[in-house]
Amino acid sequence: MALRVIIAEKADAARRIAYFLSDGKSKAKRSRGLNYIEFGEDEKTIVIPLSGHIIEHDFPDSLKKWSMDTLENLLESDLVRVVKNRSAYDTLKEYGDRSDSIVIATDYDREGELIGVEALEIILGPTARENLGEKVKRAKFSALTGDEIRKAFQEPIGVDYFLADAAGAREEIDLLWGAILTRFFSLATNRLGKNFISLGRVQTPTLALIVNRENEIRSFRPEPFWKLEATFHKKIDFVGQYEGGIFKDKEQAVQVLNRANSETGITEDYSVGEERIPKPPPFNTTEFLREVSRLGIAPARAMRIAESLYTRGYISYPRTDNTVYQRSISLKGVLQKLKHSAFSSEVDLVLSQEKISPSRGRTEATDHPPIYPVTAAKPGELRGEFEKIYELVVRRFLATLYKEGKKEVRNAVISVNGIKFISHGATVKDPGWLSLYPYRKIKEEILPDLEVGEKVPVSKIALIEDSTKPPPRYDLANLLKTMEELMLGTKSTRHDIIEKLQSRGFIEGNPVRPTPLGSGLISSVVEVNGRIADPEMTATLESDMDAIATGEKTKSAVTDESKRMLDQVLGEFRRNQDAIKETIHKKMNEGEAIGDCPLDGGKIILIRSRELVRLKCTTPGCRVDFIMKAGGKIELAGKQCPVCSLPQLKIIRRGQSPEIRCPDPKCSFNTDRNEVGKCPSDGGQLVIRQSRNGKRFLGCSHYPDCHVTYPLPQMGNVKPTGETCSFCGSPILSILRGKSRWVFCPKMDCEFNKRKKGVKKREDKPT
Repeated sequence: MALRVIIAEKADAARRIAYFLSDGKSKAKRSRGLNYIEFGEDEKTIVIPLSGHIIEHDFPDSLKKWSMDTLENLLESDLVRVVKNRSAYDTLKEYGDRSDSIVIATDYDREGELIGVEALEIILGPTARENLGEKVKRAKFSALTGDEIRKAFQEPIGVDYFLADAAGAREEIDLLWGAILTRFFSLATNRLGKNFISLGRVQTPTLALIVNRENEIRSFRPEPFWKLEATFHKKIDFVGQYEGGIFKDKEQAVQVLNRANSETGITEDYSVGEERIPKPPPFNTTEFLREVSRLGIAPARAMRIAESLYTRGYISYPRTDNTVYQRSISLKGVLQKLKHSAFSSEVDLVLSQEKISPSRGRTEATDHPPIYPVTAAKPGELRGEFEKIYELVVRRFLATLYKEGKKEVRNAVISVNGIKFISHGATVKDPGWLSLYPYRKIKEEILPDLEVGEKVPVSKIALIEDSTKPPPRYDLANLLKTMEELMLGTKSTRHDIIEKLQSRGFIEGNPVRPTPLGSGLISSVVEVNGRIADPEMTATLESDMDAIATGEKTKSAVTDESKRMLDQVLGEFRRNQDAIKETIHKKMNEGEAIGDCPLDGGKIILIRSRELVRLKCTTPGCRVDFIMKAGGKIELAGKQCPVCSLPQLKIIRRGQSPEIRCPDPKCSFNTDRNEVGKCPSDGGQLVIRQSRNGKRFLGCSHYPDCHVTYPLPQMGNVKPTGETCSFCGSPILSILRGKSRWVFCPKMDCEFNKRKKGVKKREDKPT
């Protein structure tokens, strides 16, 4: 019997491919620790999910030890190939060697093509690309739906080695740049172990954008200006701005104000017009991540959810540059599917149009379509952020197909004693696509009906003082857009770069701002050699990798040029090693000021490392100098500790109620509040602790000798009741949240929680 092997990238994708190709008659099996899927009678088909890369590149064992003396050796070394997924490797060898045909069905992008090529080289050997013949095909699809999958296998294409080489070049280049620069900076500053300093080819110029913007803000000196604003009245109040703009000289502004001394203005010009409200373009990856970040979902998290929705068959492939729907997509067919969903009324509006004309963005590509829904989710199938992101994709799709909006625009010029004021008004006459897409709003301003020559009462004319403003910090949406414009990273990597900068302690918040470590790193880089902080160098390498994908350049030529550039950068850093160390240490010790010390009036600063925080007063000899673990945003609470008089802190963690604590970890204010009762195992104290992921839980004070732990709800104030559970011996706790009081045993499967007083019981908060 003939054997066909299909290689899929992930388990969910493998299941859907097998389901559609077998008409639901596939069977899950297991071999050598790997789950795979089998179907077919006349031709046996094995679908093997790989869970990503099977092979990864690494340095030889002789270069694994971090040393300043071996950095140049890393550049010259031949990278070794390491098997990352042994079970997938063994399964490919077992079935691939016996196969009569092989179909690569990984994601159709650079990374997916490289994963497929890795699998081929495991099966056919290192000379696979020279000996493919008719045995190997490539299935290209953009959605895991029945029609797409069946068409992809009926009309296969060839394996694109140029595309795979582009991904391979990126892997090798990023490994070299990241390893060499990270080792150099970590060794130079003696920040090793968990506190190592991570640098990267794309990571560093992205951080430089954020640091440079922060420096602009800090060095900005506001300049005062004045503006004249007239308030007129005709049925309603409306405002007019002085036609001449702002004044930099106050005396000049006062002179004009005095000239405009009248209770009546004359309408010199009035116009009413109509403007279109253009539809948004279809989602590409960057625009999708920008929009979803405004919903409060981090880009990296949003991308993981989008990939899950894709592999589960809800949306099309989420890694795309395209903003134009291909003609091959049946837009009405998608709408018909969505009619049987929570969006049926919105779909009816779109279908009621005489003609459906989708909007178009600036980028038209042939690899994948824009992101759009391919299946209607049934009520209750998706929850939380999954539901939010799916709804965003659906509504964006509908908005691109519905009619444009219309707004009425009014403009008036009103003269007050010869001083002209301009008034604007805008009202939405037809919301069009906005009625389907609640994520965008049009700011409306009412301007009443006026006639040229009409007298208009003046309510007041005010002289308003203001000042110039610094440029705003990047929010995540604008940072993603700027990275795209500067060719920093790709659609598939930008969200990961931002997440790395956050997780490694270089940036924080949204809008984002650099930490002292991030500022120190970029300062040291710029003072010595600004090239790796300059987007231009990274953009050059990105262009080179694009050229590999189109066959204009070879992988070896681009990686060799990258090594030459890196060698120059490393040489410059070596010559300035002492200056780099001094700059980073200086910035780290500056910390971030969070307020005044109530003990002596000095400034209290926060100095962060990856896992610890140092809280220190700048006044020499002040006893405010503590090191503690505290994930989350730290603020001064505005009051002193009732036990030791130190300034109390407010620690804000996502998804939790704010925590008030004393900066002294040993203060009884902290220990007494965190201890909730005796451990039922060994009599130690059960203490409220924080996990590495910022989740609170109960743990025994005798850890590691005692491993008793209990999860805790993240919201609300946890307090001991003084009672002990009669079933398991744990302390009974209560949580106060708003007006509700929840009494429970921390051992969630305890009989106590199944009875009247348990988890499901809520009582009014006692007065």
